[in-house]
Formats: sequence, structure tokens, C-alpha cells
Amino acid sequence: MRKEQLFKAAGIIAAASLCSKILGFFRETALAAVFGATKATDAYLVASIIPWMLFSVASSALTTTLIPVFTRRLHDAGAEAGDRFINNVINFVLLFCLVMVLLGVVFAPLLVRIVAPGFQGETARLTVELTRILLPMMIFLGLAAVITGYLQARQRFTWPALVGIPFNIIMILAIVLGGRAWGIAAVAVGTVLATVSQLFTMAPGLKGFRYRLLLDWQDPGLRRLVRLIIPILLATGAGQLGLVVDRMLASGLAEGSISALNFGSRLTQLPLGIFIMAVTTVLYPTFSQYAAEGDLGGLRRALVAGVRVSLFLTIPMAVGLIVLREPIVRVLFERGAFDSRATSMTAYAVLFFSLGLVPMALREVISRIYFSLQDTITPMLLGLGAVAVNIGLNFLLVRPLAHGGLALATSLASFFAVVLLFSCLRQRLGGLGGRMMWDCCWRVAIAAAFMGCGVSSFYRMAAGLAAGRGFLADAGLLLVSICLGVALYALGAVLLRLPETGLFLDFARKASRRLLSGGRRVFCQQQKAKGIDRL
Repeated sequence: MRKEQLFKAAGIIAAASLCSKILGFFRETALAAVFGATKATDAYLVASIIPWMLFSVASSALTTTLIPVFTRRLHDAGAEAGDRFINNVINFVLLFCLVMVLLGVVFAPLLVRIVAPGFQGETARLTVELTRILLPMMIFLGLAAVITGYLQARQRFTWPALVGIPFNIIMILAIVLGGRAWGIAAVAVGTVLATVSQLFTMAPGLKGFRYRLLLDWQDPGLRRLVRLIIPILLATGAGQLGLVVDRMLASGLAEGSISALNFGSRLTQLPLGIFIMAVTTVLYPTFSQYAAEGDLGGLRRALVAGVRVSLFLTIPMAVGLIVLREPIVRVLFERGAFDSRATSMTAYAVLFFSLGLVPMALREVISRIYFSLQDTITPMLLGLGAVAVNIGLNFLLVRPLAHGGLALATSLASFFAVVLLFSCLRQRLGGLGGRMMWDCCWRVAIAAAFMGCGVSSFYRMAAGLAAGRGFLADAGLLLVSICLGVALYALGAVLLRLPETGLFLDFARKASRRLLSGGRRVFCQQQKAKGIDRL
């Protein structure tokens, strides 16, 4: 895939992800407005965790492993074998999820007691009822994972990127309309329907695919998929262990430390979830194609492109989060029970989490190289090592830095993991194009430092004007500061002749031209309609 195509596809995915996250915010707001902090809300949130807990991790791992295996089947045996493999996976997932749903319905009371041991009486009964309503989600989550992997392997990125938009719209309608009329059970039904909508959203991208009712346990692709997915699940489970240790240590710190870590992590992960996810989603099928063809040179070039784009995006974002951490947290969270103390604690966590933003982004990119080579063992082993380092650093840093030490441990562990991933891959590929990566890195770092100094100076001078004037003044100043940062970074990148700048500017010009031409067409059509009305 050419860089221009990469930027276009990544831009579509990033825009769709941003829309989905905004709608997700409105969804949470609607749930709070209709049901508040009541036993019904508690029951729904716990019940919704159970199907996600049982299958969401496997769903993500399924999409990740399916792409390189499907690409290899296409390359080795042709389109017919590829479609046969996808049908096998669909039917296997259907059968597996159906069994899981039936077991979940039977053992729902036990699952609720495990997940929410403190629930008693009416709350426990309601949670069991909602769990049974929500469990069929697993079937549709599984199918969506397979279809997402298939479409991304075919480089049809638009349809999977859009699934979050109808999902959140249906959820909002279920909460506002159904919730008011029929209570929390209507929200649970709406959640299942919203999950089903993901399949309908992706259906137009399945043109040319024909479903067949077959399940061949001897299919080499299916057997390979099962073998590859197990290490990813183990690594994910180890990551959850690290999270548990974080929470255990934070529970012994000052009140609010766990919440500060949670909000700080979510804020820092937002750029990764929108922009780096878009880049890796677009590049992964390309990695898999080069790996299937045995083209190590093409794989190295694609890796360099992915790393450069990730550096171009994440270094200025990390600097921006560090410089504007307090106003960002204040504007996003400081209201109600979230006071100035909570803002200070969360901003402290954001400072240390931001230091790990770049290695976290690079880890996402380079892990996809290993997966495209159908090697999930190496990332798993290095991931386990990173978890061990993270836990060790937690105990070393928590005393001098409190919850900031736990955030710093996560960042340092990510840096450790990405260094090992690069080192092992260099031996495997016979080089990585390190000079081109470093060339981008130092230029981006200078441009980002220029941006950070400018934004920091401007905010310090202007903060006094907005002080005490309320939320709108704070939000307005933050928005102006971010826009200034984007302009300063773009100026620095142009002066330093970063090639990625030209691609971004060209993409922005083309997107603006399309929007303007679309608006012009709508205006002309309206004028024509008015002329017809007058006649």
C-alpha cells in the first residue's frame, strides 16, 4: 500500500474512531442521566462485564491471528481455500460461542457471585436476569471479530471502522427511549441489538464472499489459527496480572490513587486508540502480504513507514499531554465530586504515563510484524518479561513517587519490551532500516520540543485571563493552546523537511476540497430547488 493510500485509510479509521468515542461519551452521559448511580445501573454494568470478560479478549486475539493465516492461505492455495478457511472459522466460532452462551445462561448465578460477590437480594437477582439477556452478545462479538479480520485482510477498512457509530446510536436510543419506558432490561436488549448492528454495518464489505455450512477440523488454516491464538491469550492474561498488582499497590496509597491511575491511563491511551490503531489496522494486512510472499525487503520498508508515522504522531502528542496535562484533566473531568485535588493527582499520573506513549505505539506496530510472520510465541515471551519488569519496578518506584511511580513503571516496561522486540526482529530480518527511523525521530523530537516550549509559554501568559471565569473560558483557552501547538509543530516539521508533513498536508487539502465541493453541490441543488418552487 502506497503512503498516500495509507494516510487516506488511516484518516478514515481515525475519523470514525473519533466519532465513535464522542458518541460513546454521550452514551455514558445518557446512562447516567436516565438511571443515575442506582442498583439498576450497577446491575447492568456488572452484567455487561460478563460476556465481555468471557469473549472480548479472545475476540481481539481472533482478529489479530486471522489476518496473517488467511493471507497465507490465499497465497499458498488460492481464493477457494481462503474462503473455505473463513467459513470454517465462522462455524467454529458459532459453535464455540453457542456452547458458551448456554453454559453462561445455566451458570449465570454463579458468574454473578464471582464477579460481584457483594450483590445481594434484588440487585443480585436483577444482575442474573440482565446477564442472561446479554450473553447472546458473545455470538455476535465472535462473528464480528471474524468478519473484521476478513475485511481488513482484504484491505476493506471502511466498514469495520464504522461499526462503533451505529452501535452507540442504538445504545443511546435504547437508554433514552427504551430505558425510560421499560427500565434497565430494555437497555440490555438494546445492547444486544447494537452488537448485531455491527454485522449489518460490515455486510456491504462482504461482496463476493459466499457462506457455506461446513466445519473441517482438519483444515490446516483452522488448526494453525488455534495454535497461534493461545500465546496471545496467555500474554493478555499476564498483562491483566500486572494491572491487578498496580491496583493492589495503589490501594495502599492516598485516597483517589486508583481513580487517578484509571483516568490518567484512559486519557493517555486515547491517542493510541484513535491514531495508532488506525495506522496499525491499515499496515497489518500489508505486513501479512509481504510475509506470505517471503518479501523481507518489503516487510522492512513497511515497518519503517509504520514506525515513522507513529513517531510523527505520538512524540508531539506525548509532549502536548505533558505540557497541558493539568488543563486537559480539568476541562475533561473536574466537575461534581472530581475536585481540584483529583485533577492534580490525575495530571501527576498523566505525566508519567505520557513518557511511555511512544514505546507503547511502537510496540503496537512491531508486534504486528511478528504476528504477520505467524510468530506469537516471541511477543508472548517478551510480553511476560515486560510484565515481570513492570511488577518489579512497581515495588521500587511506588514508595518515592506514589501512584506516579506505578505509571512510570508501566512506561519503562513498555520501553523495555519495545527494545527487545526491535532487537530480536533485527536479527530475524537482517536489519530494520534504523537510520531512516532515527532520522525521523530526531527531527520530530526537535519540532515537538519547539511546539512544547511555545505552547507552555503561551498558556502561562494567558492562564491568568481565564482564571476564575468558568468552564467555557478554560475550555476555550485549552482549544486555542492545542491549535497553536498543531500550528507550531507543523511549522517545525516543514522547516525540518519531514516528508510525513507533506503527506498530512496533502491529505488535509484533499479532504477540505471534497468537503467544500460537497457543500457547493448541496448549495447549488438548494438554489435549483428554490427556482423550481418559484416556477
